[in-house]
Amino acid sequence: MCRKEIIMTFFPNLRFPGFEGEWEEKILSDLGTFSGGGTPSSSNEKFWNGNIPWISSSDLEEDNIFKINISRFITQDAIEKSSTKLCKAPSVLIVSRVGVGKVALSFNDVCTSQDFTNISELKCNQLYLAFQLSKVMKKAANEVQGTSIKGISSSEIKSKKIYLPPIIEQEKISSFIEKIDKRIQTQKKIISQLKSQMSNLKDLIFEQKLRFKDSNRNIFSQWKYFKLSDLGNTFNGLSGKTKEHFGVGQKYIQYKQIFDSAKINIENCAFVDVEENENQNTVQYGDVFFTISSETPEEIGMSSVLLENVDNVYLNSFCFGFRATSFDKLIPEFSQFLFRSNTFRNEIIKLAQGSTRYNMSKTEFLKLNVKLPCKDEQTKIANFLSSIQEKIEIEKQILERLELQKKFLLANLFV
Repeated sequence: MCRKEIIMTFFPNLRFPGFEGEWEEKILSDLGTFSGGGTPSSSNEKFWNGNIPWISSSDLEEDNIFKINISRFITQDAIEKSSTKLCKAPSVLIVSRVGVGKVALSFNDVCTSQDFTNISELKCNQLYLAFQLSKVMKKAANEVQGTSIKGISSSEIKSKKIYLPPIIEQEKISSFIEKIDKRIQTQKKIISQLKSQMSNLKDLIFEQKLRFKDSNRNIFSQWKYFKLSDLGNTFNGLSGKTKEHFGVGQKYIQYKQIFDSAKINIENCAFVDVEENENQNTVQYGDVFFTISSETPEEIGMSSVLLENVDNVYLNSFCFGFRATSFDKLIPEFSQFLFRSNTFRNEIIKLAQGSTRYNMSKTEFLKLNVKLPCKDEQTKIANFLSSIQEKIEIEKQILERLELQKKFLLANLFV
């Protein structure tokens, strides 16, 4: 009885009805033929533009074993005269160096760069192994993250323990996970299409190719130019703070909150210690925040609008705020789309100054002109675009739930 309890340990937390018995422990090296990869010389034209797919780690996607972006092809001569190898399909491709942790299942014969450890001539269900390894390699990648280790050696990968149920159960598990995985990919496409629709509509609106009508079904009046300095004023973020001041105290809006979204989610704020009589600017409903520094010109001046009433909330020191003197000419709900429009972004990018790090002058920012519709049309535009944005957020929430479901299943359907 005691011996049985010690031996019978290889069971998943979840199991399909009708399956019993312990899973078999295997060493990964026993489950297929291993090969590495290499990069044929780019200066040798005879090696490239053939008909054999060649991939690097950037051609794989995180958490998607089915996605391989094939765009480069090599010749048979490249295989014979370089270190790259042909992996016969089906094969499991494992990124073991740059981009470590990615896993893909290839149904085509491919060659890979030296960043891969590949398995072909598989001795178990190919889908099952790919899903199992995606879990195993993600854990291994997390263990080396933040260390001086640049990857995971081929010998270490070969020595990984893999637990196998009977082949029928392998097929059942992999088929079930595959359905969830495909649903996730479909959901990503839905979100991508909605984002594309949003982007196209914003372009049409801010180029005034798509106009809205008033209650009498007449097109609203022509848009008018305003200088930003005539619409409001700028204010600075926190000053005089050291790392000891952060982590406790009052809420403050972080750089990432502004960069990531056109609308501030106040729940994502961090905390900073601010004394009662300290001279710091607080934020309020309708304020628009801009990133003042970035690594590339294209990322300068990213904006986000506060659409909530708040008390004692501050702004990080790497951004500045813009506060409208009146909402009669520019309403906050419209601002979230105006300042992220390509029309405005094309102008603000011109303000980027620097070489390795780019900064923006608030003085020059206030000299920019924006073209605005009347207040009523701003409201209609904001409501229209907000409805699409809300749909995108709902679809993102569905995606998050699906990904959590997949994560749970990978953790519990496998040993």
